[in-house]
Amino acid sequence: MATHNTTTSPSIARLARRVPKGTWDTHMHVVDPRAFPLSKDAQYQPSPHTLDDAQAFLSQLGIQKMVIVQPSIYGNDNSCTLDGLRRLGPTNGRAVIQFDPETTSAEQLREWHGLGVRGVRLNFKSVGASLDAAPLAASMHQYANAVRDLGWVLELYIPIEDVSLLEPVVPQLGGVKVCIDHFGHPSPSALGAAKTAQDIPGFSALANLLKQGQTWVKVSASYRLDKEHRHPVVEGLCQELVKLRPDRCVFATDWPHTRYDGLDVGPYLEAILDWVEQEGVPLQQVLVRNAEELFDARA
Repeated sequence: MATHNTTTSPSIARLARRVPKGTWDTHMHVVDPRAFPLSKDAQYQPSPHTLDDAQAFLSQLGIQKMVIVQPSIYGNDNSCTLDGLRRLGPTNGRAVIQFDPETTSAEQLREWHGLGVRGVRLNFKSVGASLDAAPLAASMHQYANAVRDLGWVLELYIPIEDVSLLEPVVPQLGGVKVCIDHFGHPSPSALGAAKTAQDIPGFSALANLLKQGQTWVKVSASYRLDKEHRHPVVEGLCQELVKLRPDRCVFATDWPHTRYDGLDVGPYLEAILDWVEQEGVPLQQVLVRNAEELFDARA
């Protein structure tokens, strides 16, 4: 039987009392290999995690609004993600998809925009891509040119160690917003060698980009960084980012925690909310207002 990560825990119940009305979960996936076949290049075979499962989990937190993010296992076939978005509707749903800018027409992008798509994902981390400055810059410019008029986000799943490659590129994208997934997801070796957030390779580059205002970061999926839900360096990383640009941080549960079936995500989410509030930043800003701005979701 599939594990859908919807089990209520005491921490989930506590979180429900803290989550502000209008919160957006800015990063969750809908996966159903039974109805929507995976890409032939899929790196793993997940259990089904449907929109109904997602809503059952989020309803425990009092969250109705979600951004469905295209997972790597579907490649550029957005059928499953768009099916979930259509069912959610524009009030409660946004999506970040994948597409080939060389073969996707402006008309197709506008059609997706009408459904609630507000970003394109460039996923380098999940697929273990090796990044070089020139090809990365060329790709980002190509995607930025495709989505600029729509106001979409370039959402990057990129190791924080490679964020320095983005520093010269982002200011040249003509105002296109960039969002870095999951704190930049430091590698285990980088995190293990660091005593503070500033010791993590790439932290200064991420900080510089946040200061410029065109880049955002998701404070999410800390369980992917380390199994300790209050890891001191991850805590420091979250607090430094929130302190630096509280208006450029957004929150997510990262449901259904792919490759971590059975995870009790509650303690990790509690820690993130604690770290935000310890910096004197209202949860309303990070969980509601910032998400509304980033994903064009203001009522």
